[in-house]
Amino acid sequence: MIKLGLLASHQWPRELPLAESITGLVDLVQTARDLSFDSVFTINHFLGNLASPQPISMMATLIPHSGSMQVGTGILLLPLFHPVHVAEEFASLDQISGGRMILGVGVGYRQEEYAAFSVNMKKRGRMLEESLQVIRALWTCEEIDHQGEFYRVQGKISCPPVQPGGPKIWIGAGARKPVQRAAKLGDAWFVPGNTPSPEYMPKHIAIYDEALAAAGKPTEGIERPLMKEVYVSHDPAQARQEVVHYMRKEYEAYANYDALRWFEDRWDEILEHSLLVGTPDQVAKKMRAFMDMGFNHFIVRPFWGGLPYATAERTLRLLAEEVRPQLEG
Repeated sequence: MIKLGLLASHQWPRELPLAESITGLVDLVQTARDLSFDSVFTINHFLGNLASPQPISMMATLIPHSGSMQVGTGILLLPLFHPVHVAEEFASLDQISGGRMILGVGVGYRQEEYAAFSVNMKKRGRMLEESLQVIRALWTCEEIDHQGEFYRVQGKISCPPVQPGGPKIWIGAGARKPVQRAAKLGDAWFVPGNTPSPEYMPKHIAIYDEALAAAGKPTEGIERPLMKEVYVSHDPAQARQEVVHYMRKEYEAYANYDALRWFEDRWDEILEHSLLVGTPDQVAKKMRAFMDMGFNHFIVRPFWGGLPYATAERTLRLLAEEVRPQLEG
């Protein structure tokens, strides 16, 4: 069964009224809920060049509007948080949501964020691994005595999660070693969908499956989430025109960061191979190709700074009413 999720991309150009943007996002989540979407995810950045409310606050805001949808982070920059904080916050959100939380984590790519927290970026992979050990130990609701390289924690979590053992942990990863880490330590690999290379997915799915098998985990019947930026319209020319205008503006903001400057020179490749843009039939065909690779939970991002929320709502409705039936037929 195919699942649809919404990436609640709560980052906007600073000149837009933030309160109005948040209200529009809440309305969009309610639309996704009413269309039987399965999940909603928040994002995490610090000191960015876009106005970005923080993810834990946003999840607490969205939970009352999300119905039975799973709620999670896509992704939380785990090395920039203390694991006790994360364990307690997500257990609290699990209580508030009635057991619907997913903890999506990753290490990020922006040097500016690590510098702001005085955290050594070169150690972020090891920090994530140890942090997950602490979080999972706390979610057992037993007394722990952890003495590690980065964290020393003694005690018992004050707020138990609803889900036994705590929320599922999805690990975002792009390169070989982080993908292998996701297989070893995570409940799912949270796959970034913005690479323009058509060779990326088959290659890294193989890496992930090999690492799953090496860890003694199944490769069949598992959750395989994929984030994708999506614009659906019955008018393909309009779709392409608006995507170029709104999405390119946001990607140009990303390109201000050293790790993402490649966006500037590869826009045509991104538009062709990475984004899901077009009519319902065209988007369904593209999504079917990813389903054939094994993906079964599409977390879609249907809007970018300045795009009218009514346009994003149209994309959600077309996905639910005209695309999803083609995928389930």
